[in-house]
Amino acid sequence: MDEFDWEWQRLRAESDFKDLEGDAFETRFQSVAKSLWREDFTPTIPMGRRGDLKCDGFRASTGTVYQCYGPRYGQANVDDALTKIDVDFRGAKAHWGAQLRGWKFVVNLYRDKLPSELVRKIEQLADELKVPAGPVTRSDILDLIKKLPAEQRVRLYGRAPRSTDMARITYANLGRALTLIRQAIASDPNEPVPLSADLATKVAFNALSNATRHFLSIGQSGVAKVEDYLRDQPDPEEAERMAQGFKARYADCVTSGLEPDHTFREMVIFAGGGTGEVERDTAALAIVTRFFVTCQIFEIPMLGFKP
Repeated sequence: MDEFDWEWQRLRAESDFKDLEGDAFETRFQSVAKSLWREDFTPTIPMGRRGDLKCDGFRASTGTVYQCYGPRYGQANVDDALTKIDVDFRGAKAHWGAQLRGWKFVVNLYRDKLPSELVRKIEQLADELKVPAGPVTRSDILDLIKKLPAEQRVRLYGRAPRSTDMARITYANLGRALTLIRQAIASDPNEPVPLSADLATKVAFNALSNATRHFLSIGQSGVAKVEDYLRDQPDPEEAERMAQGFKARYADCVTSGLEPDHTFREMVIFAGGGTGEVERDTAALAIVTRFFVTCQIFEIPMLGFKP
């Protein structure tokens, strides 16, 4: 199950990093690095007038200084970022001297992409200061998290829903998840719900991974309970309103150019998942699966398509 646990843990980690900025992002990176590298990594804090010696963390075995940059909403101000790279890299060289054998700019940016000017600046300074350097992006941090022992990842980010969890879904947890969706939509749809496409065919048509197929196969056993919950609501338009919310969120993901599996993770988060709480995550998975099999989200296979 570790492969599927990791895919679910990555979902939560990606969700967390979207909201991290400033000191919170720095602290999270330090926690991950310390958990992975243990005594080889030392998180640092500013101390009096000396500050932090332009170092947010130091890895002894490689002589690498890590400097974090977590702008608000993941939006980099290029001029500010260029200044920070220049001041921090030069400052680290001045403070650490021969001990500095590598420099990393740890960044948390929207869509995990660096402006070209920042990449060029790091390369220019690395050449000038004779110190190997480069960025550490959100994806790189996720790779570090993946290397943690399985039990440690479970403590940090929980585990994936199991088929046995579906049998324990409660109306209370479904209601909590759907409340989040209600807050995100503001329309009154009346479109008819299309007939369900075969799950395996639809998964193949949308080029979803084996991990996503696994989660949907588990989630399918909870669809009936979601249907029961929606049927029991006093508002007869509840299911259609939820469908419209999912359609709108799915359209946003497609417009943003997200890969299919990334879109699936975004839909689970939209449904209140990715919390690390098994009960809530299980309810969210069941809800997303319901709207997947009723063709409210993802593309319906073309007539004659065979996986």
